[in-house]
Amino acid sequence: MKAKSINWFKVRIILISCLLFVGFALVVGRMFQLQVLNKEQLYKLAARQHHIQIPLVPKRGVIYDQKENELAVSIEVDSVYADSKKVVDVEKAARDLASILQIDRGELKQKLRSRKSFEWIQRKISPKETAEIKALRLAGIHMLKENRRFYPNSQLAAHVVGFVGLDSKGLEGVEFQYDAMLNGNNHVWTLSRDALGRELVMGDAVPKKEDHYRNIFLTLDKHLQYVVEVELNRAVQKWGAKGGMAIAMEPRTGRILAMASNPIFNPNQYYQYRSKSWRNQAISDNFEPGSLFKTFLAAGALEEKIVRPSDSFYCENGSYKVYDRTIHDQTKHGWLTFQQIIKYSSNIGASKVAEKMGKERLYQYICAFGFGEKTRVGLPGEGKGIVHHPRYWPPVVLDTISFGQGISVTGVQLVTALSAIANGGVLMRPYLVEKITNEKQEVVESFKPEMVRRVISEETGKKVVGLLKGATEKGGTGEGAVPVGYEVAGKTGTAQKVESLFKEYSEDRTNAGFMGFVPPEDPKIVLLVVIDEPQGSSNTGGVVAAPVFKAIMEKVLPYLNVHPKGTLMVKNTADFYSKKEASWSEPTIDGVKVGKSAEKAVMPDLTGLPMRKALSRIEGKGLIIKFSGNGRVVEQTPRPGTVIEKGDICYLKFQSSI
Repeated sequence: MKAKSINWFKVRIILISCLLFVGFALVVGRMFQLQVLNKEQLYKLAARQHHIQIPLVPKRGVIYDQKENELAVSIEVDSVYADSKKVVDVEKAARDLASILQIDRGELKQKLRSRKSFEWIQRKISPKETAEIKALRLAGIHMLKENRRFYPNSQLAAHVVGFVGLDSKGLEGVEFQYDAMLNGNNHVWTLSRDALGRELVMGDAVPKKEDHYRNIFLTLDKHLQYVVEVELNRAVQKWGAKGGMAIAMEPRTGRILAMASNPIFNPNQYYQYRSKSWRNQAISDNFEPGSLFKTFLAAGALEEKIVRPSDSFYCENGSYKVYDRTIHDQTKHGWLTFQQIIKYSSNIGASKVAEKMGKERLYQYICAFGFGEKTRVGLPGEGKGIVHHPRYWPPVVLDTISFGQGISVTGVQLVTALSAIANGGVLMRPYLVEKITNEKQEVVESFKPEMVRRVISEETGKKVVGLLKGATEKGGTGEGAVPVGYEVAGKTGTAQKVESLFKEYSEDRTNAGFMGFVPPEDPKIVLLVVIDEPQGSSNTGGVVAAPVFKAIMEKVLPYLNVHPKGTLMVKNTADFYSKKEASWSEPTIDGVKVGKSAEKAVMPDLTGLPMRKALSRIEGKGLIIKFSGNGRVVEQTPRPGTVIEKGDICYLKFQSSI
């Protein structure tokens, strides 16, 4: 039987049809992949082929004080770039630009010869440099608008506010802590390419922007901050000190009103200063508090009822041997009451109270007042001090901790703990940020006082206040801290620093401190002052730091509407001036002159005055006058009615009415 022949033509047709179908299916699948699955990725790839994106510095939110004074702002400035293919005379362009911008001429020539359509020359230049470059009318040289961070008050509150780098990223302080909130959306400028891949640049460009930044409102008061910084700096210079710190707090809320650190720096030129100048010592540095710590020993001992203010202790005539250590008092004492122990700051008396209290109970109150842990004040780099558990205490440490040796604290811990005594026994969390708003000034977050815990009873608090008042009365170590007409509750402290090489206490390197609050019965402000390594034979807290406390309080208490007994109440600051001539009046407080005769005066109200008249009123009075703008006075520091001295800095801001 003959086999049936195969129709190869049909086979070929079928095979070709199958191949065409498979090919069509692959094409359709690929199209689906490209147009649906990989759409976004391919779109971005295409965009990159036809566009190049130049990242620009975004606008940051404003940092304000509690009264909405600007502490940090963003301003628009020009950045210079080159379209090198359009530069006609490279040598001339390099020479002229290098001269204006103070940059390396050789490197600039390389950029101008790169044949690129976009090459950064210098970013964030000054208005003066912008004007000079535009006057040159150089072909191929153009400008882009960017944002530059500016600190209008120079060094004022620099350690709190911090600063940003060239890329607008926060590097210190609030700028660092709230960087993500302060920074707006990244700005980009899109540079187009033609079909041949050549960049197309059309003169000076202004990129499209969309900002979503946050503004930060601090609890700081610009005026208080100014006074604290001026007086702290004056003391550091007077005593040839290594540096210092000062913190002012509202005791019932925990709001930080002022926080100063010395050495100072200008955040507008932070790179010109050594990095250690940027450090906020008030929160970061651990140091032994010395006799300042007797305040908290007293609070714990009174709360535990192991001692009464009238109880007496024998103070060994100034020399007390404890194990292998001899404890000394600066002044030899015999029997002293506990009240006198605090008043005269007896180390021996404090150590005997600590022995009676015991290490476990003392440690309990050390922790209760917040020592050994961070306060969570809301700034980067906060230290927590050094507090060891009693099981690791050598026998003598119980005695030495009573007068602030063998324990390390931070400045913000001290002022927070003292506030707990001032407000009746409640430890409050210190805070620096009042609220946060968006670009439309709508509040997105606000912060309220936060109670941490009750440490002592109100009754005990009143007893401690009584002891601290005694320490500032006549004969007390803190009598130099009291402004005329006021009462102060406070404590001095002088702490020997440890020599790092020998691990022994130095004989001449100390921290001199004073902390206190006013008025004692209803405190409006708590203030800590610490001067680091003052020079001279009398480098105690009572001699060095207490007068700084006094000088600050003289100026800020009237501002806070806390007036001395018997003071002349002036509603209108014009009353301080004679109508015939601009001369300082001499008001009296309890018969004590505070005007010219005492080398002190009262700051007049200059608001609304034209420049010539405003300057005439304060010139020749020993003030360092700094001003900005033209027209009439719209802002002044110090505020009207503030007690001023020779050498104070006076800031005036003028503004035209047009």
